[in-house]
Amino acid sequence: MDQKDAQELRLKLSSANKEERLAALERLHILLREKQPDFPPLNPLNPLLTSKDPVERRMASWAIGKLAQNKVKGGEYPVKTLIELLMDDDEEVRENAAWALGELTSLGIGGEYEIKSLNVLLEDPYSQVRGMSAWTIGRLAERLRVGHYSSVPPLRRMLEDNSLNVRKSAIYALERLTALGIKEDGDIST
Repeated sequence: MDQKDAQELRLKLSSANKEERLAALERLHILLREKQPDFPPLNPLNPLLTSKDPVERRMASWAIGKLAQNKVKGGEYPVKTLIELLMDDDEEVRENAAWALGELTSLGIGGEYEIKSLNVLLEDPYSQVRGMSAWTIGRLAERLRVGHYSSVPPLRRMLEDNSLNVRKSAIYALERLTALGIKEDGDIST
């Protein structure tokens, strides 16, 4: 993508016209799947994360996660906004926000401040949200060596979840927390 195309995409992401923004988000999704962008469109995405339209929030939160997965640097990722989106009314937004936070760990971004909100989502009614939250807790432990004993009880309960993916994510997270020496009682084994 050349600079002219990148600038045009940024402008469309910031457009006052909703259809134009959605079309730009679709274009960005295609480019991100192809690992094309060599520019960080973080600034135009930030307002879309707080849009009243859940479709825009879904698409923008997914794009942030994909940018992190593609290890795009050169902008400030909206960690605080992603943490707020963990409590969004829309389950896909919550799932995307949890995924994006997990992907940010590969850039060295994240910390203990996400864990409290992620722990709440371990009890979410939607299995995709529960599983993604457990996976992100595991990523924080594995990549950033961050974890908290308060995650252990809900993760253990998830071992009995109806969803196989949720159970696998819980196992992944518990193994990573155990490797850090984090136990349920708050003691840290050495």
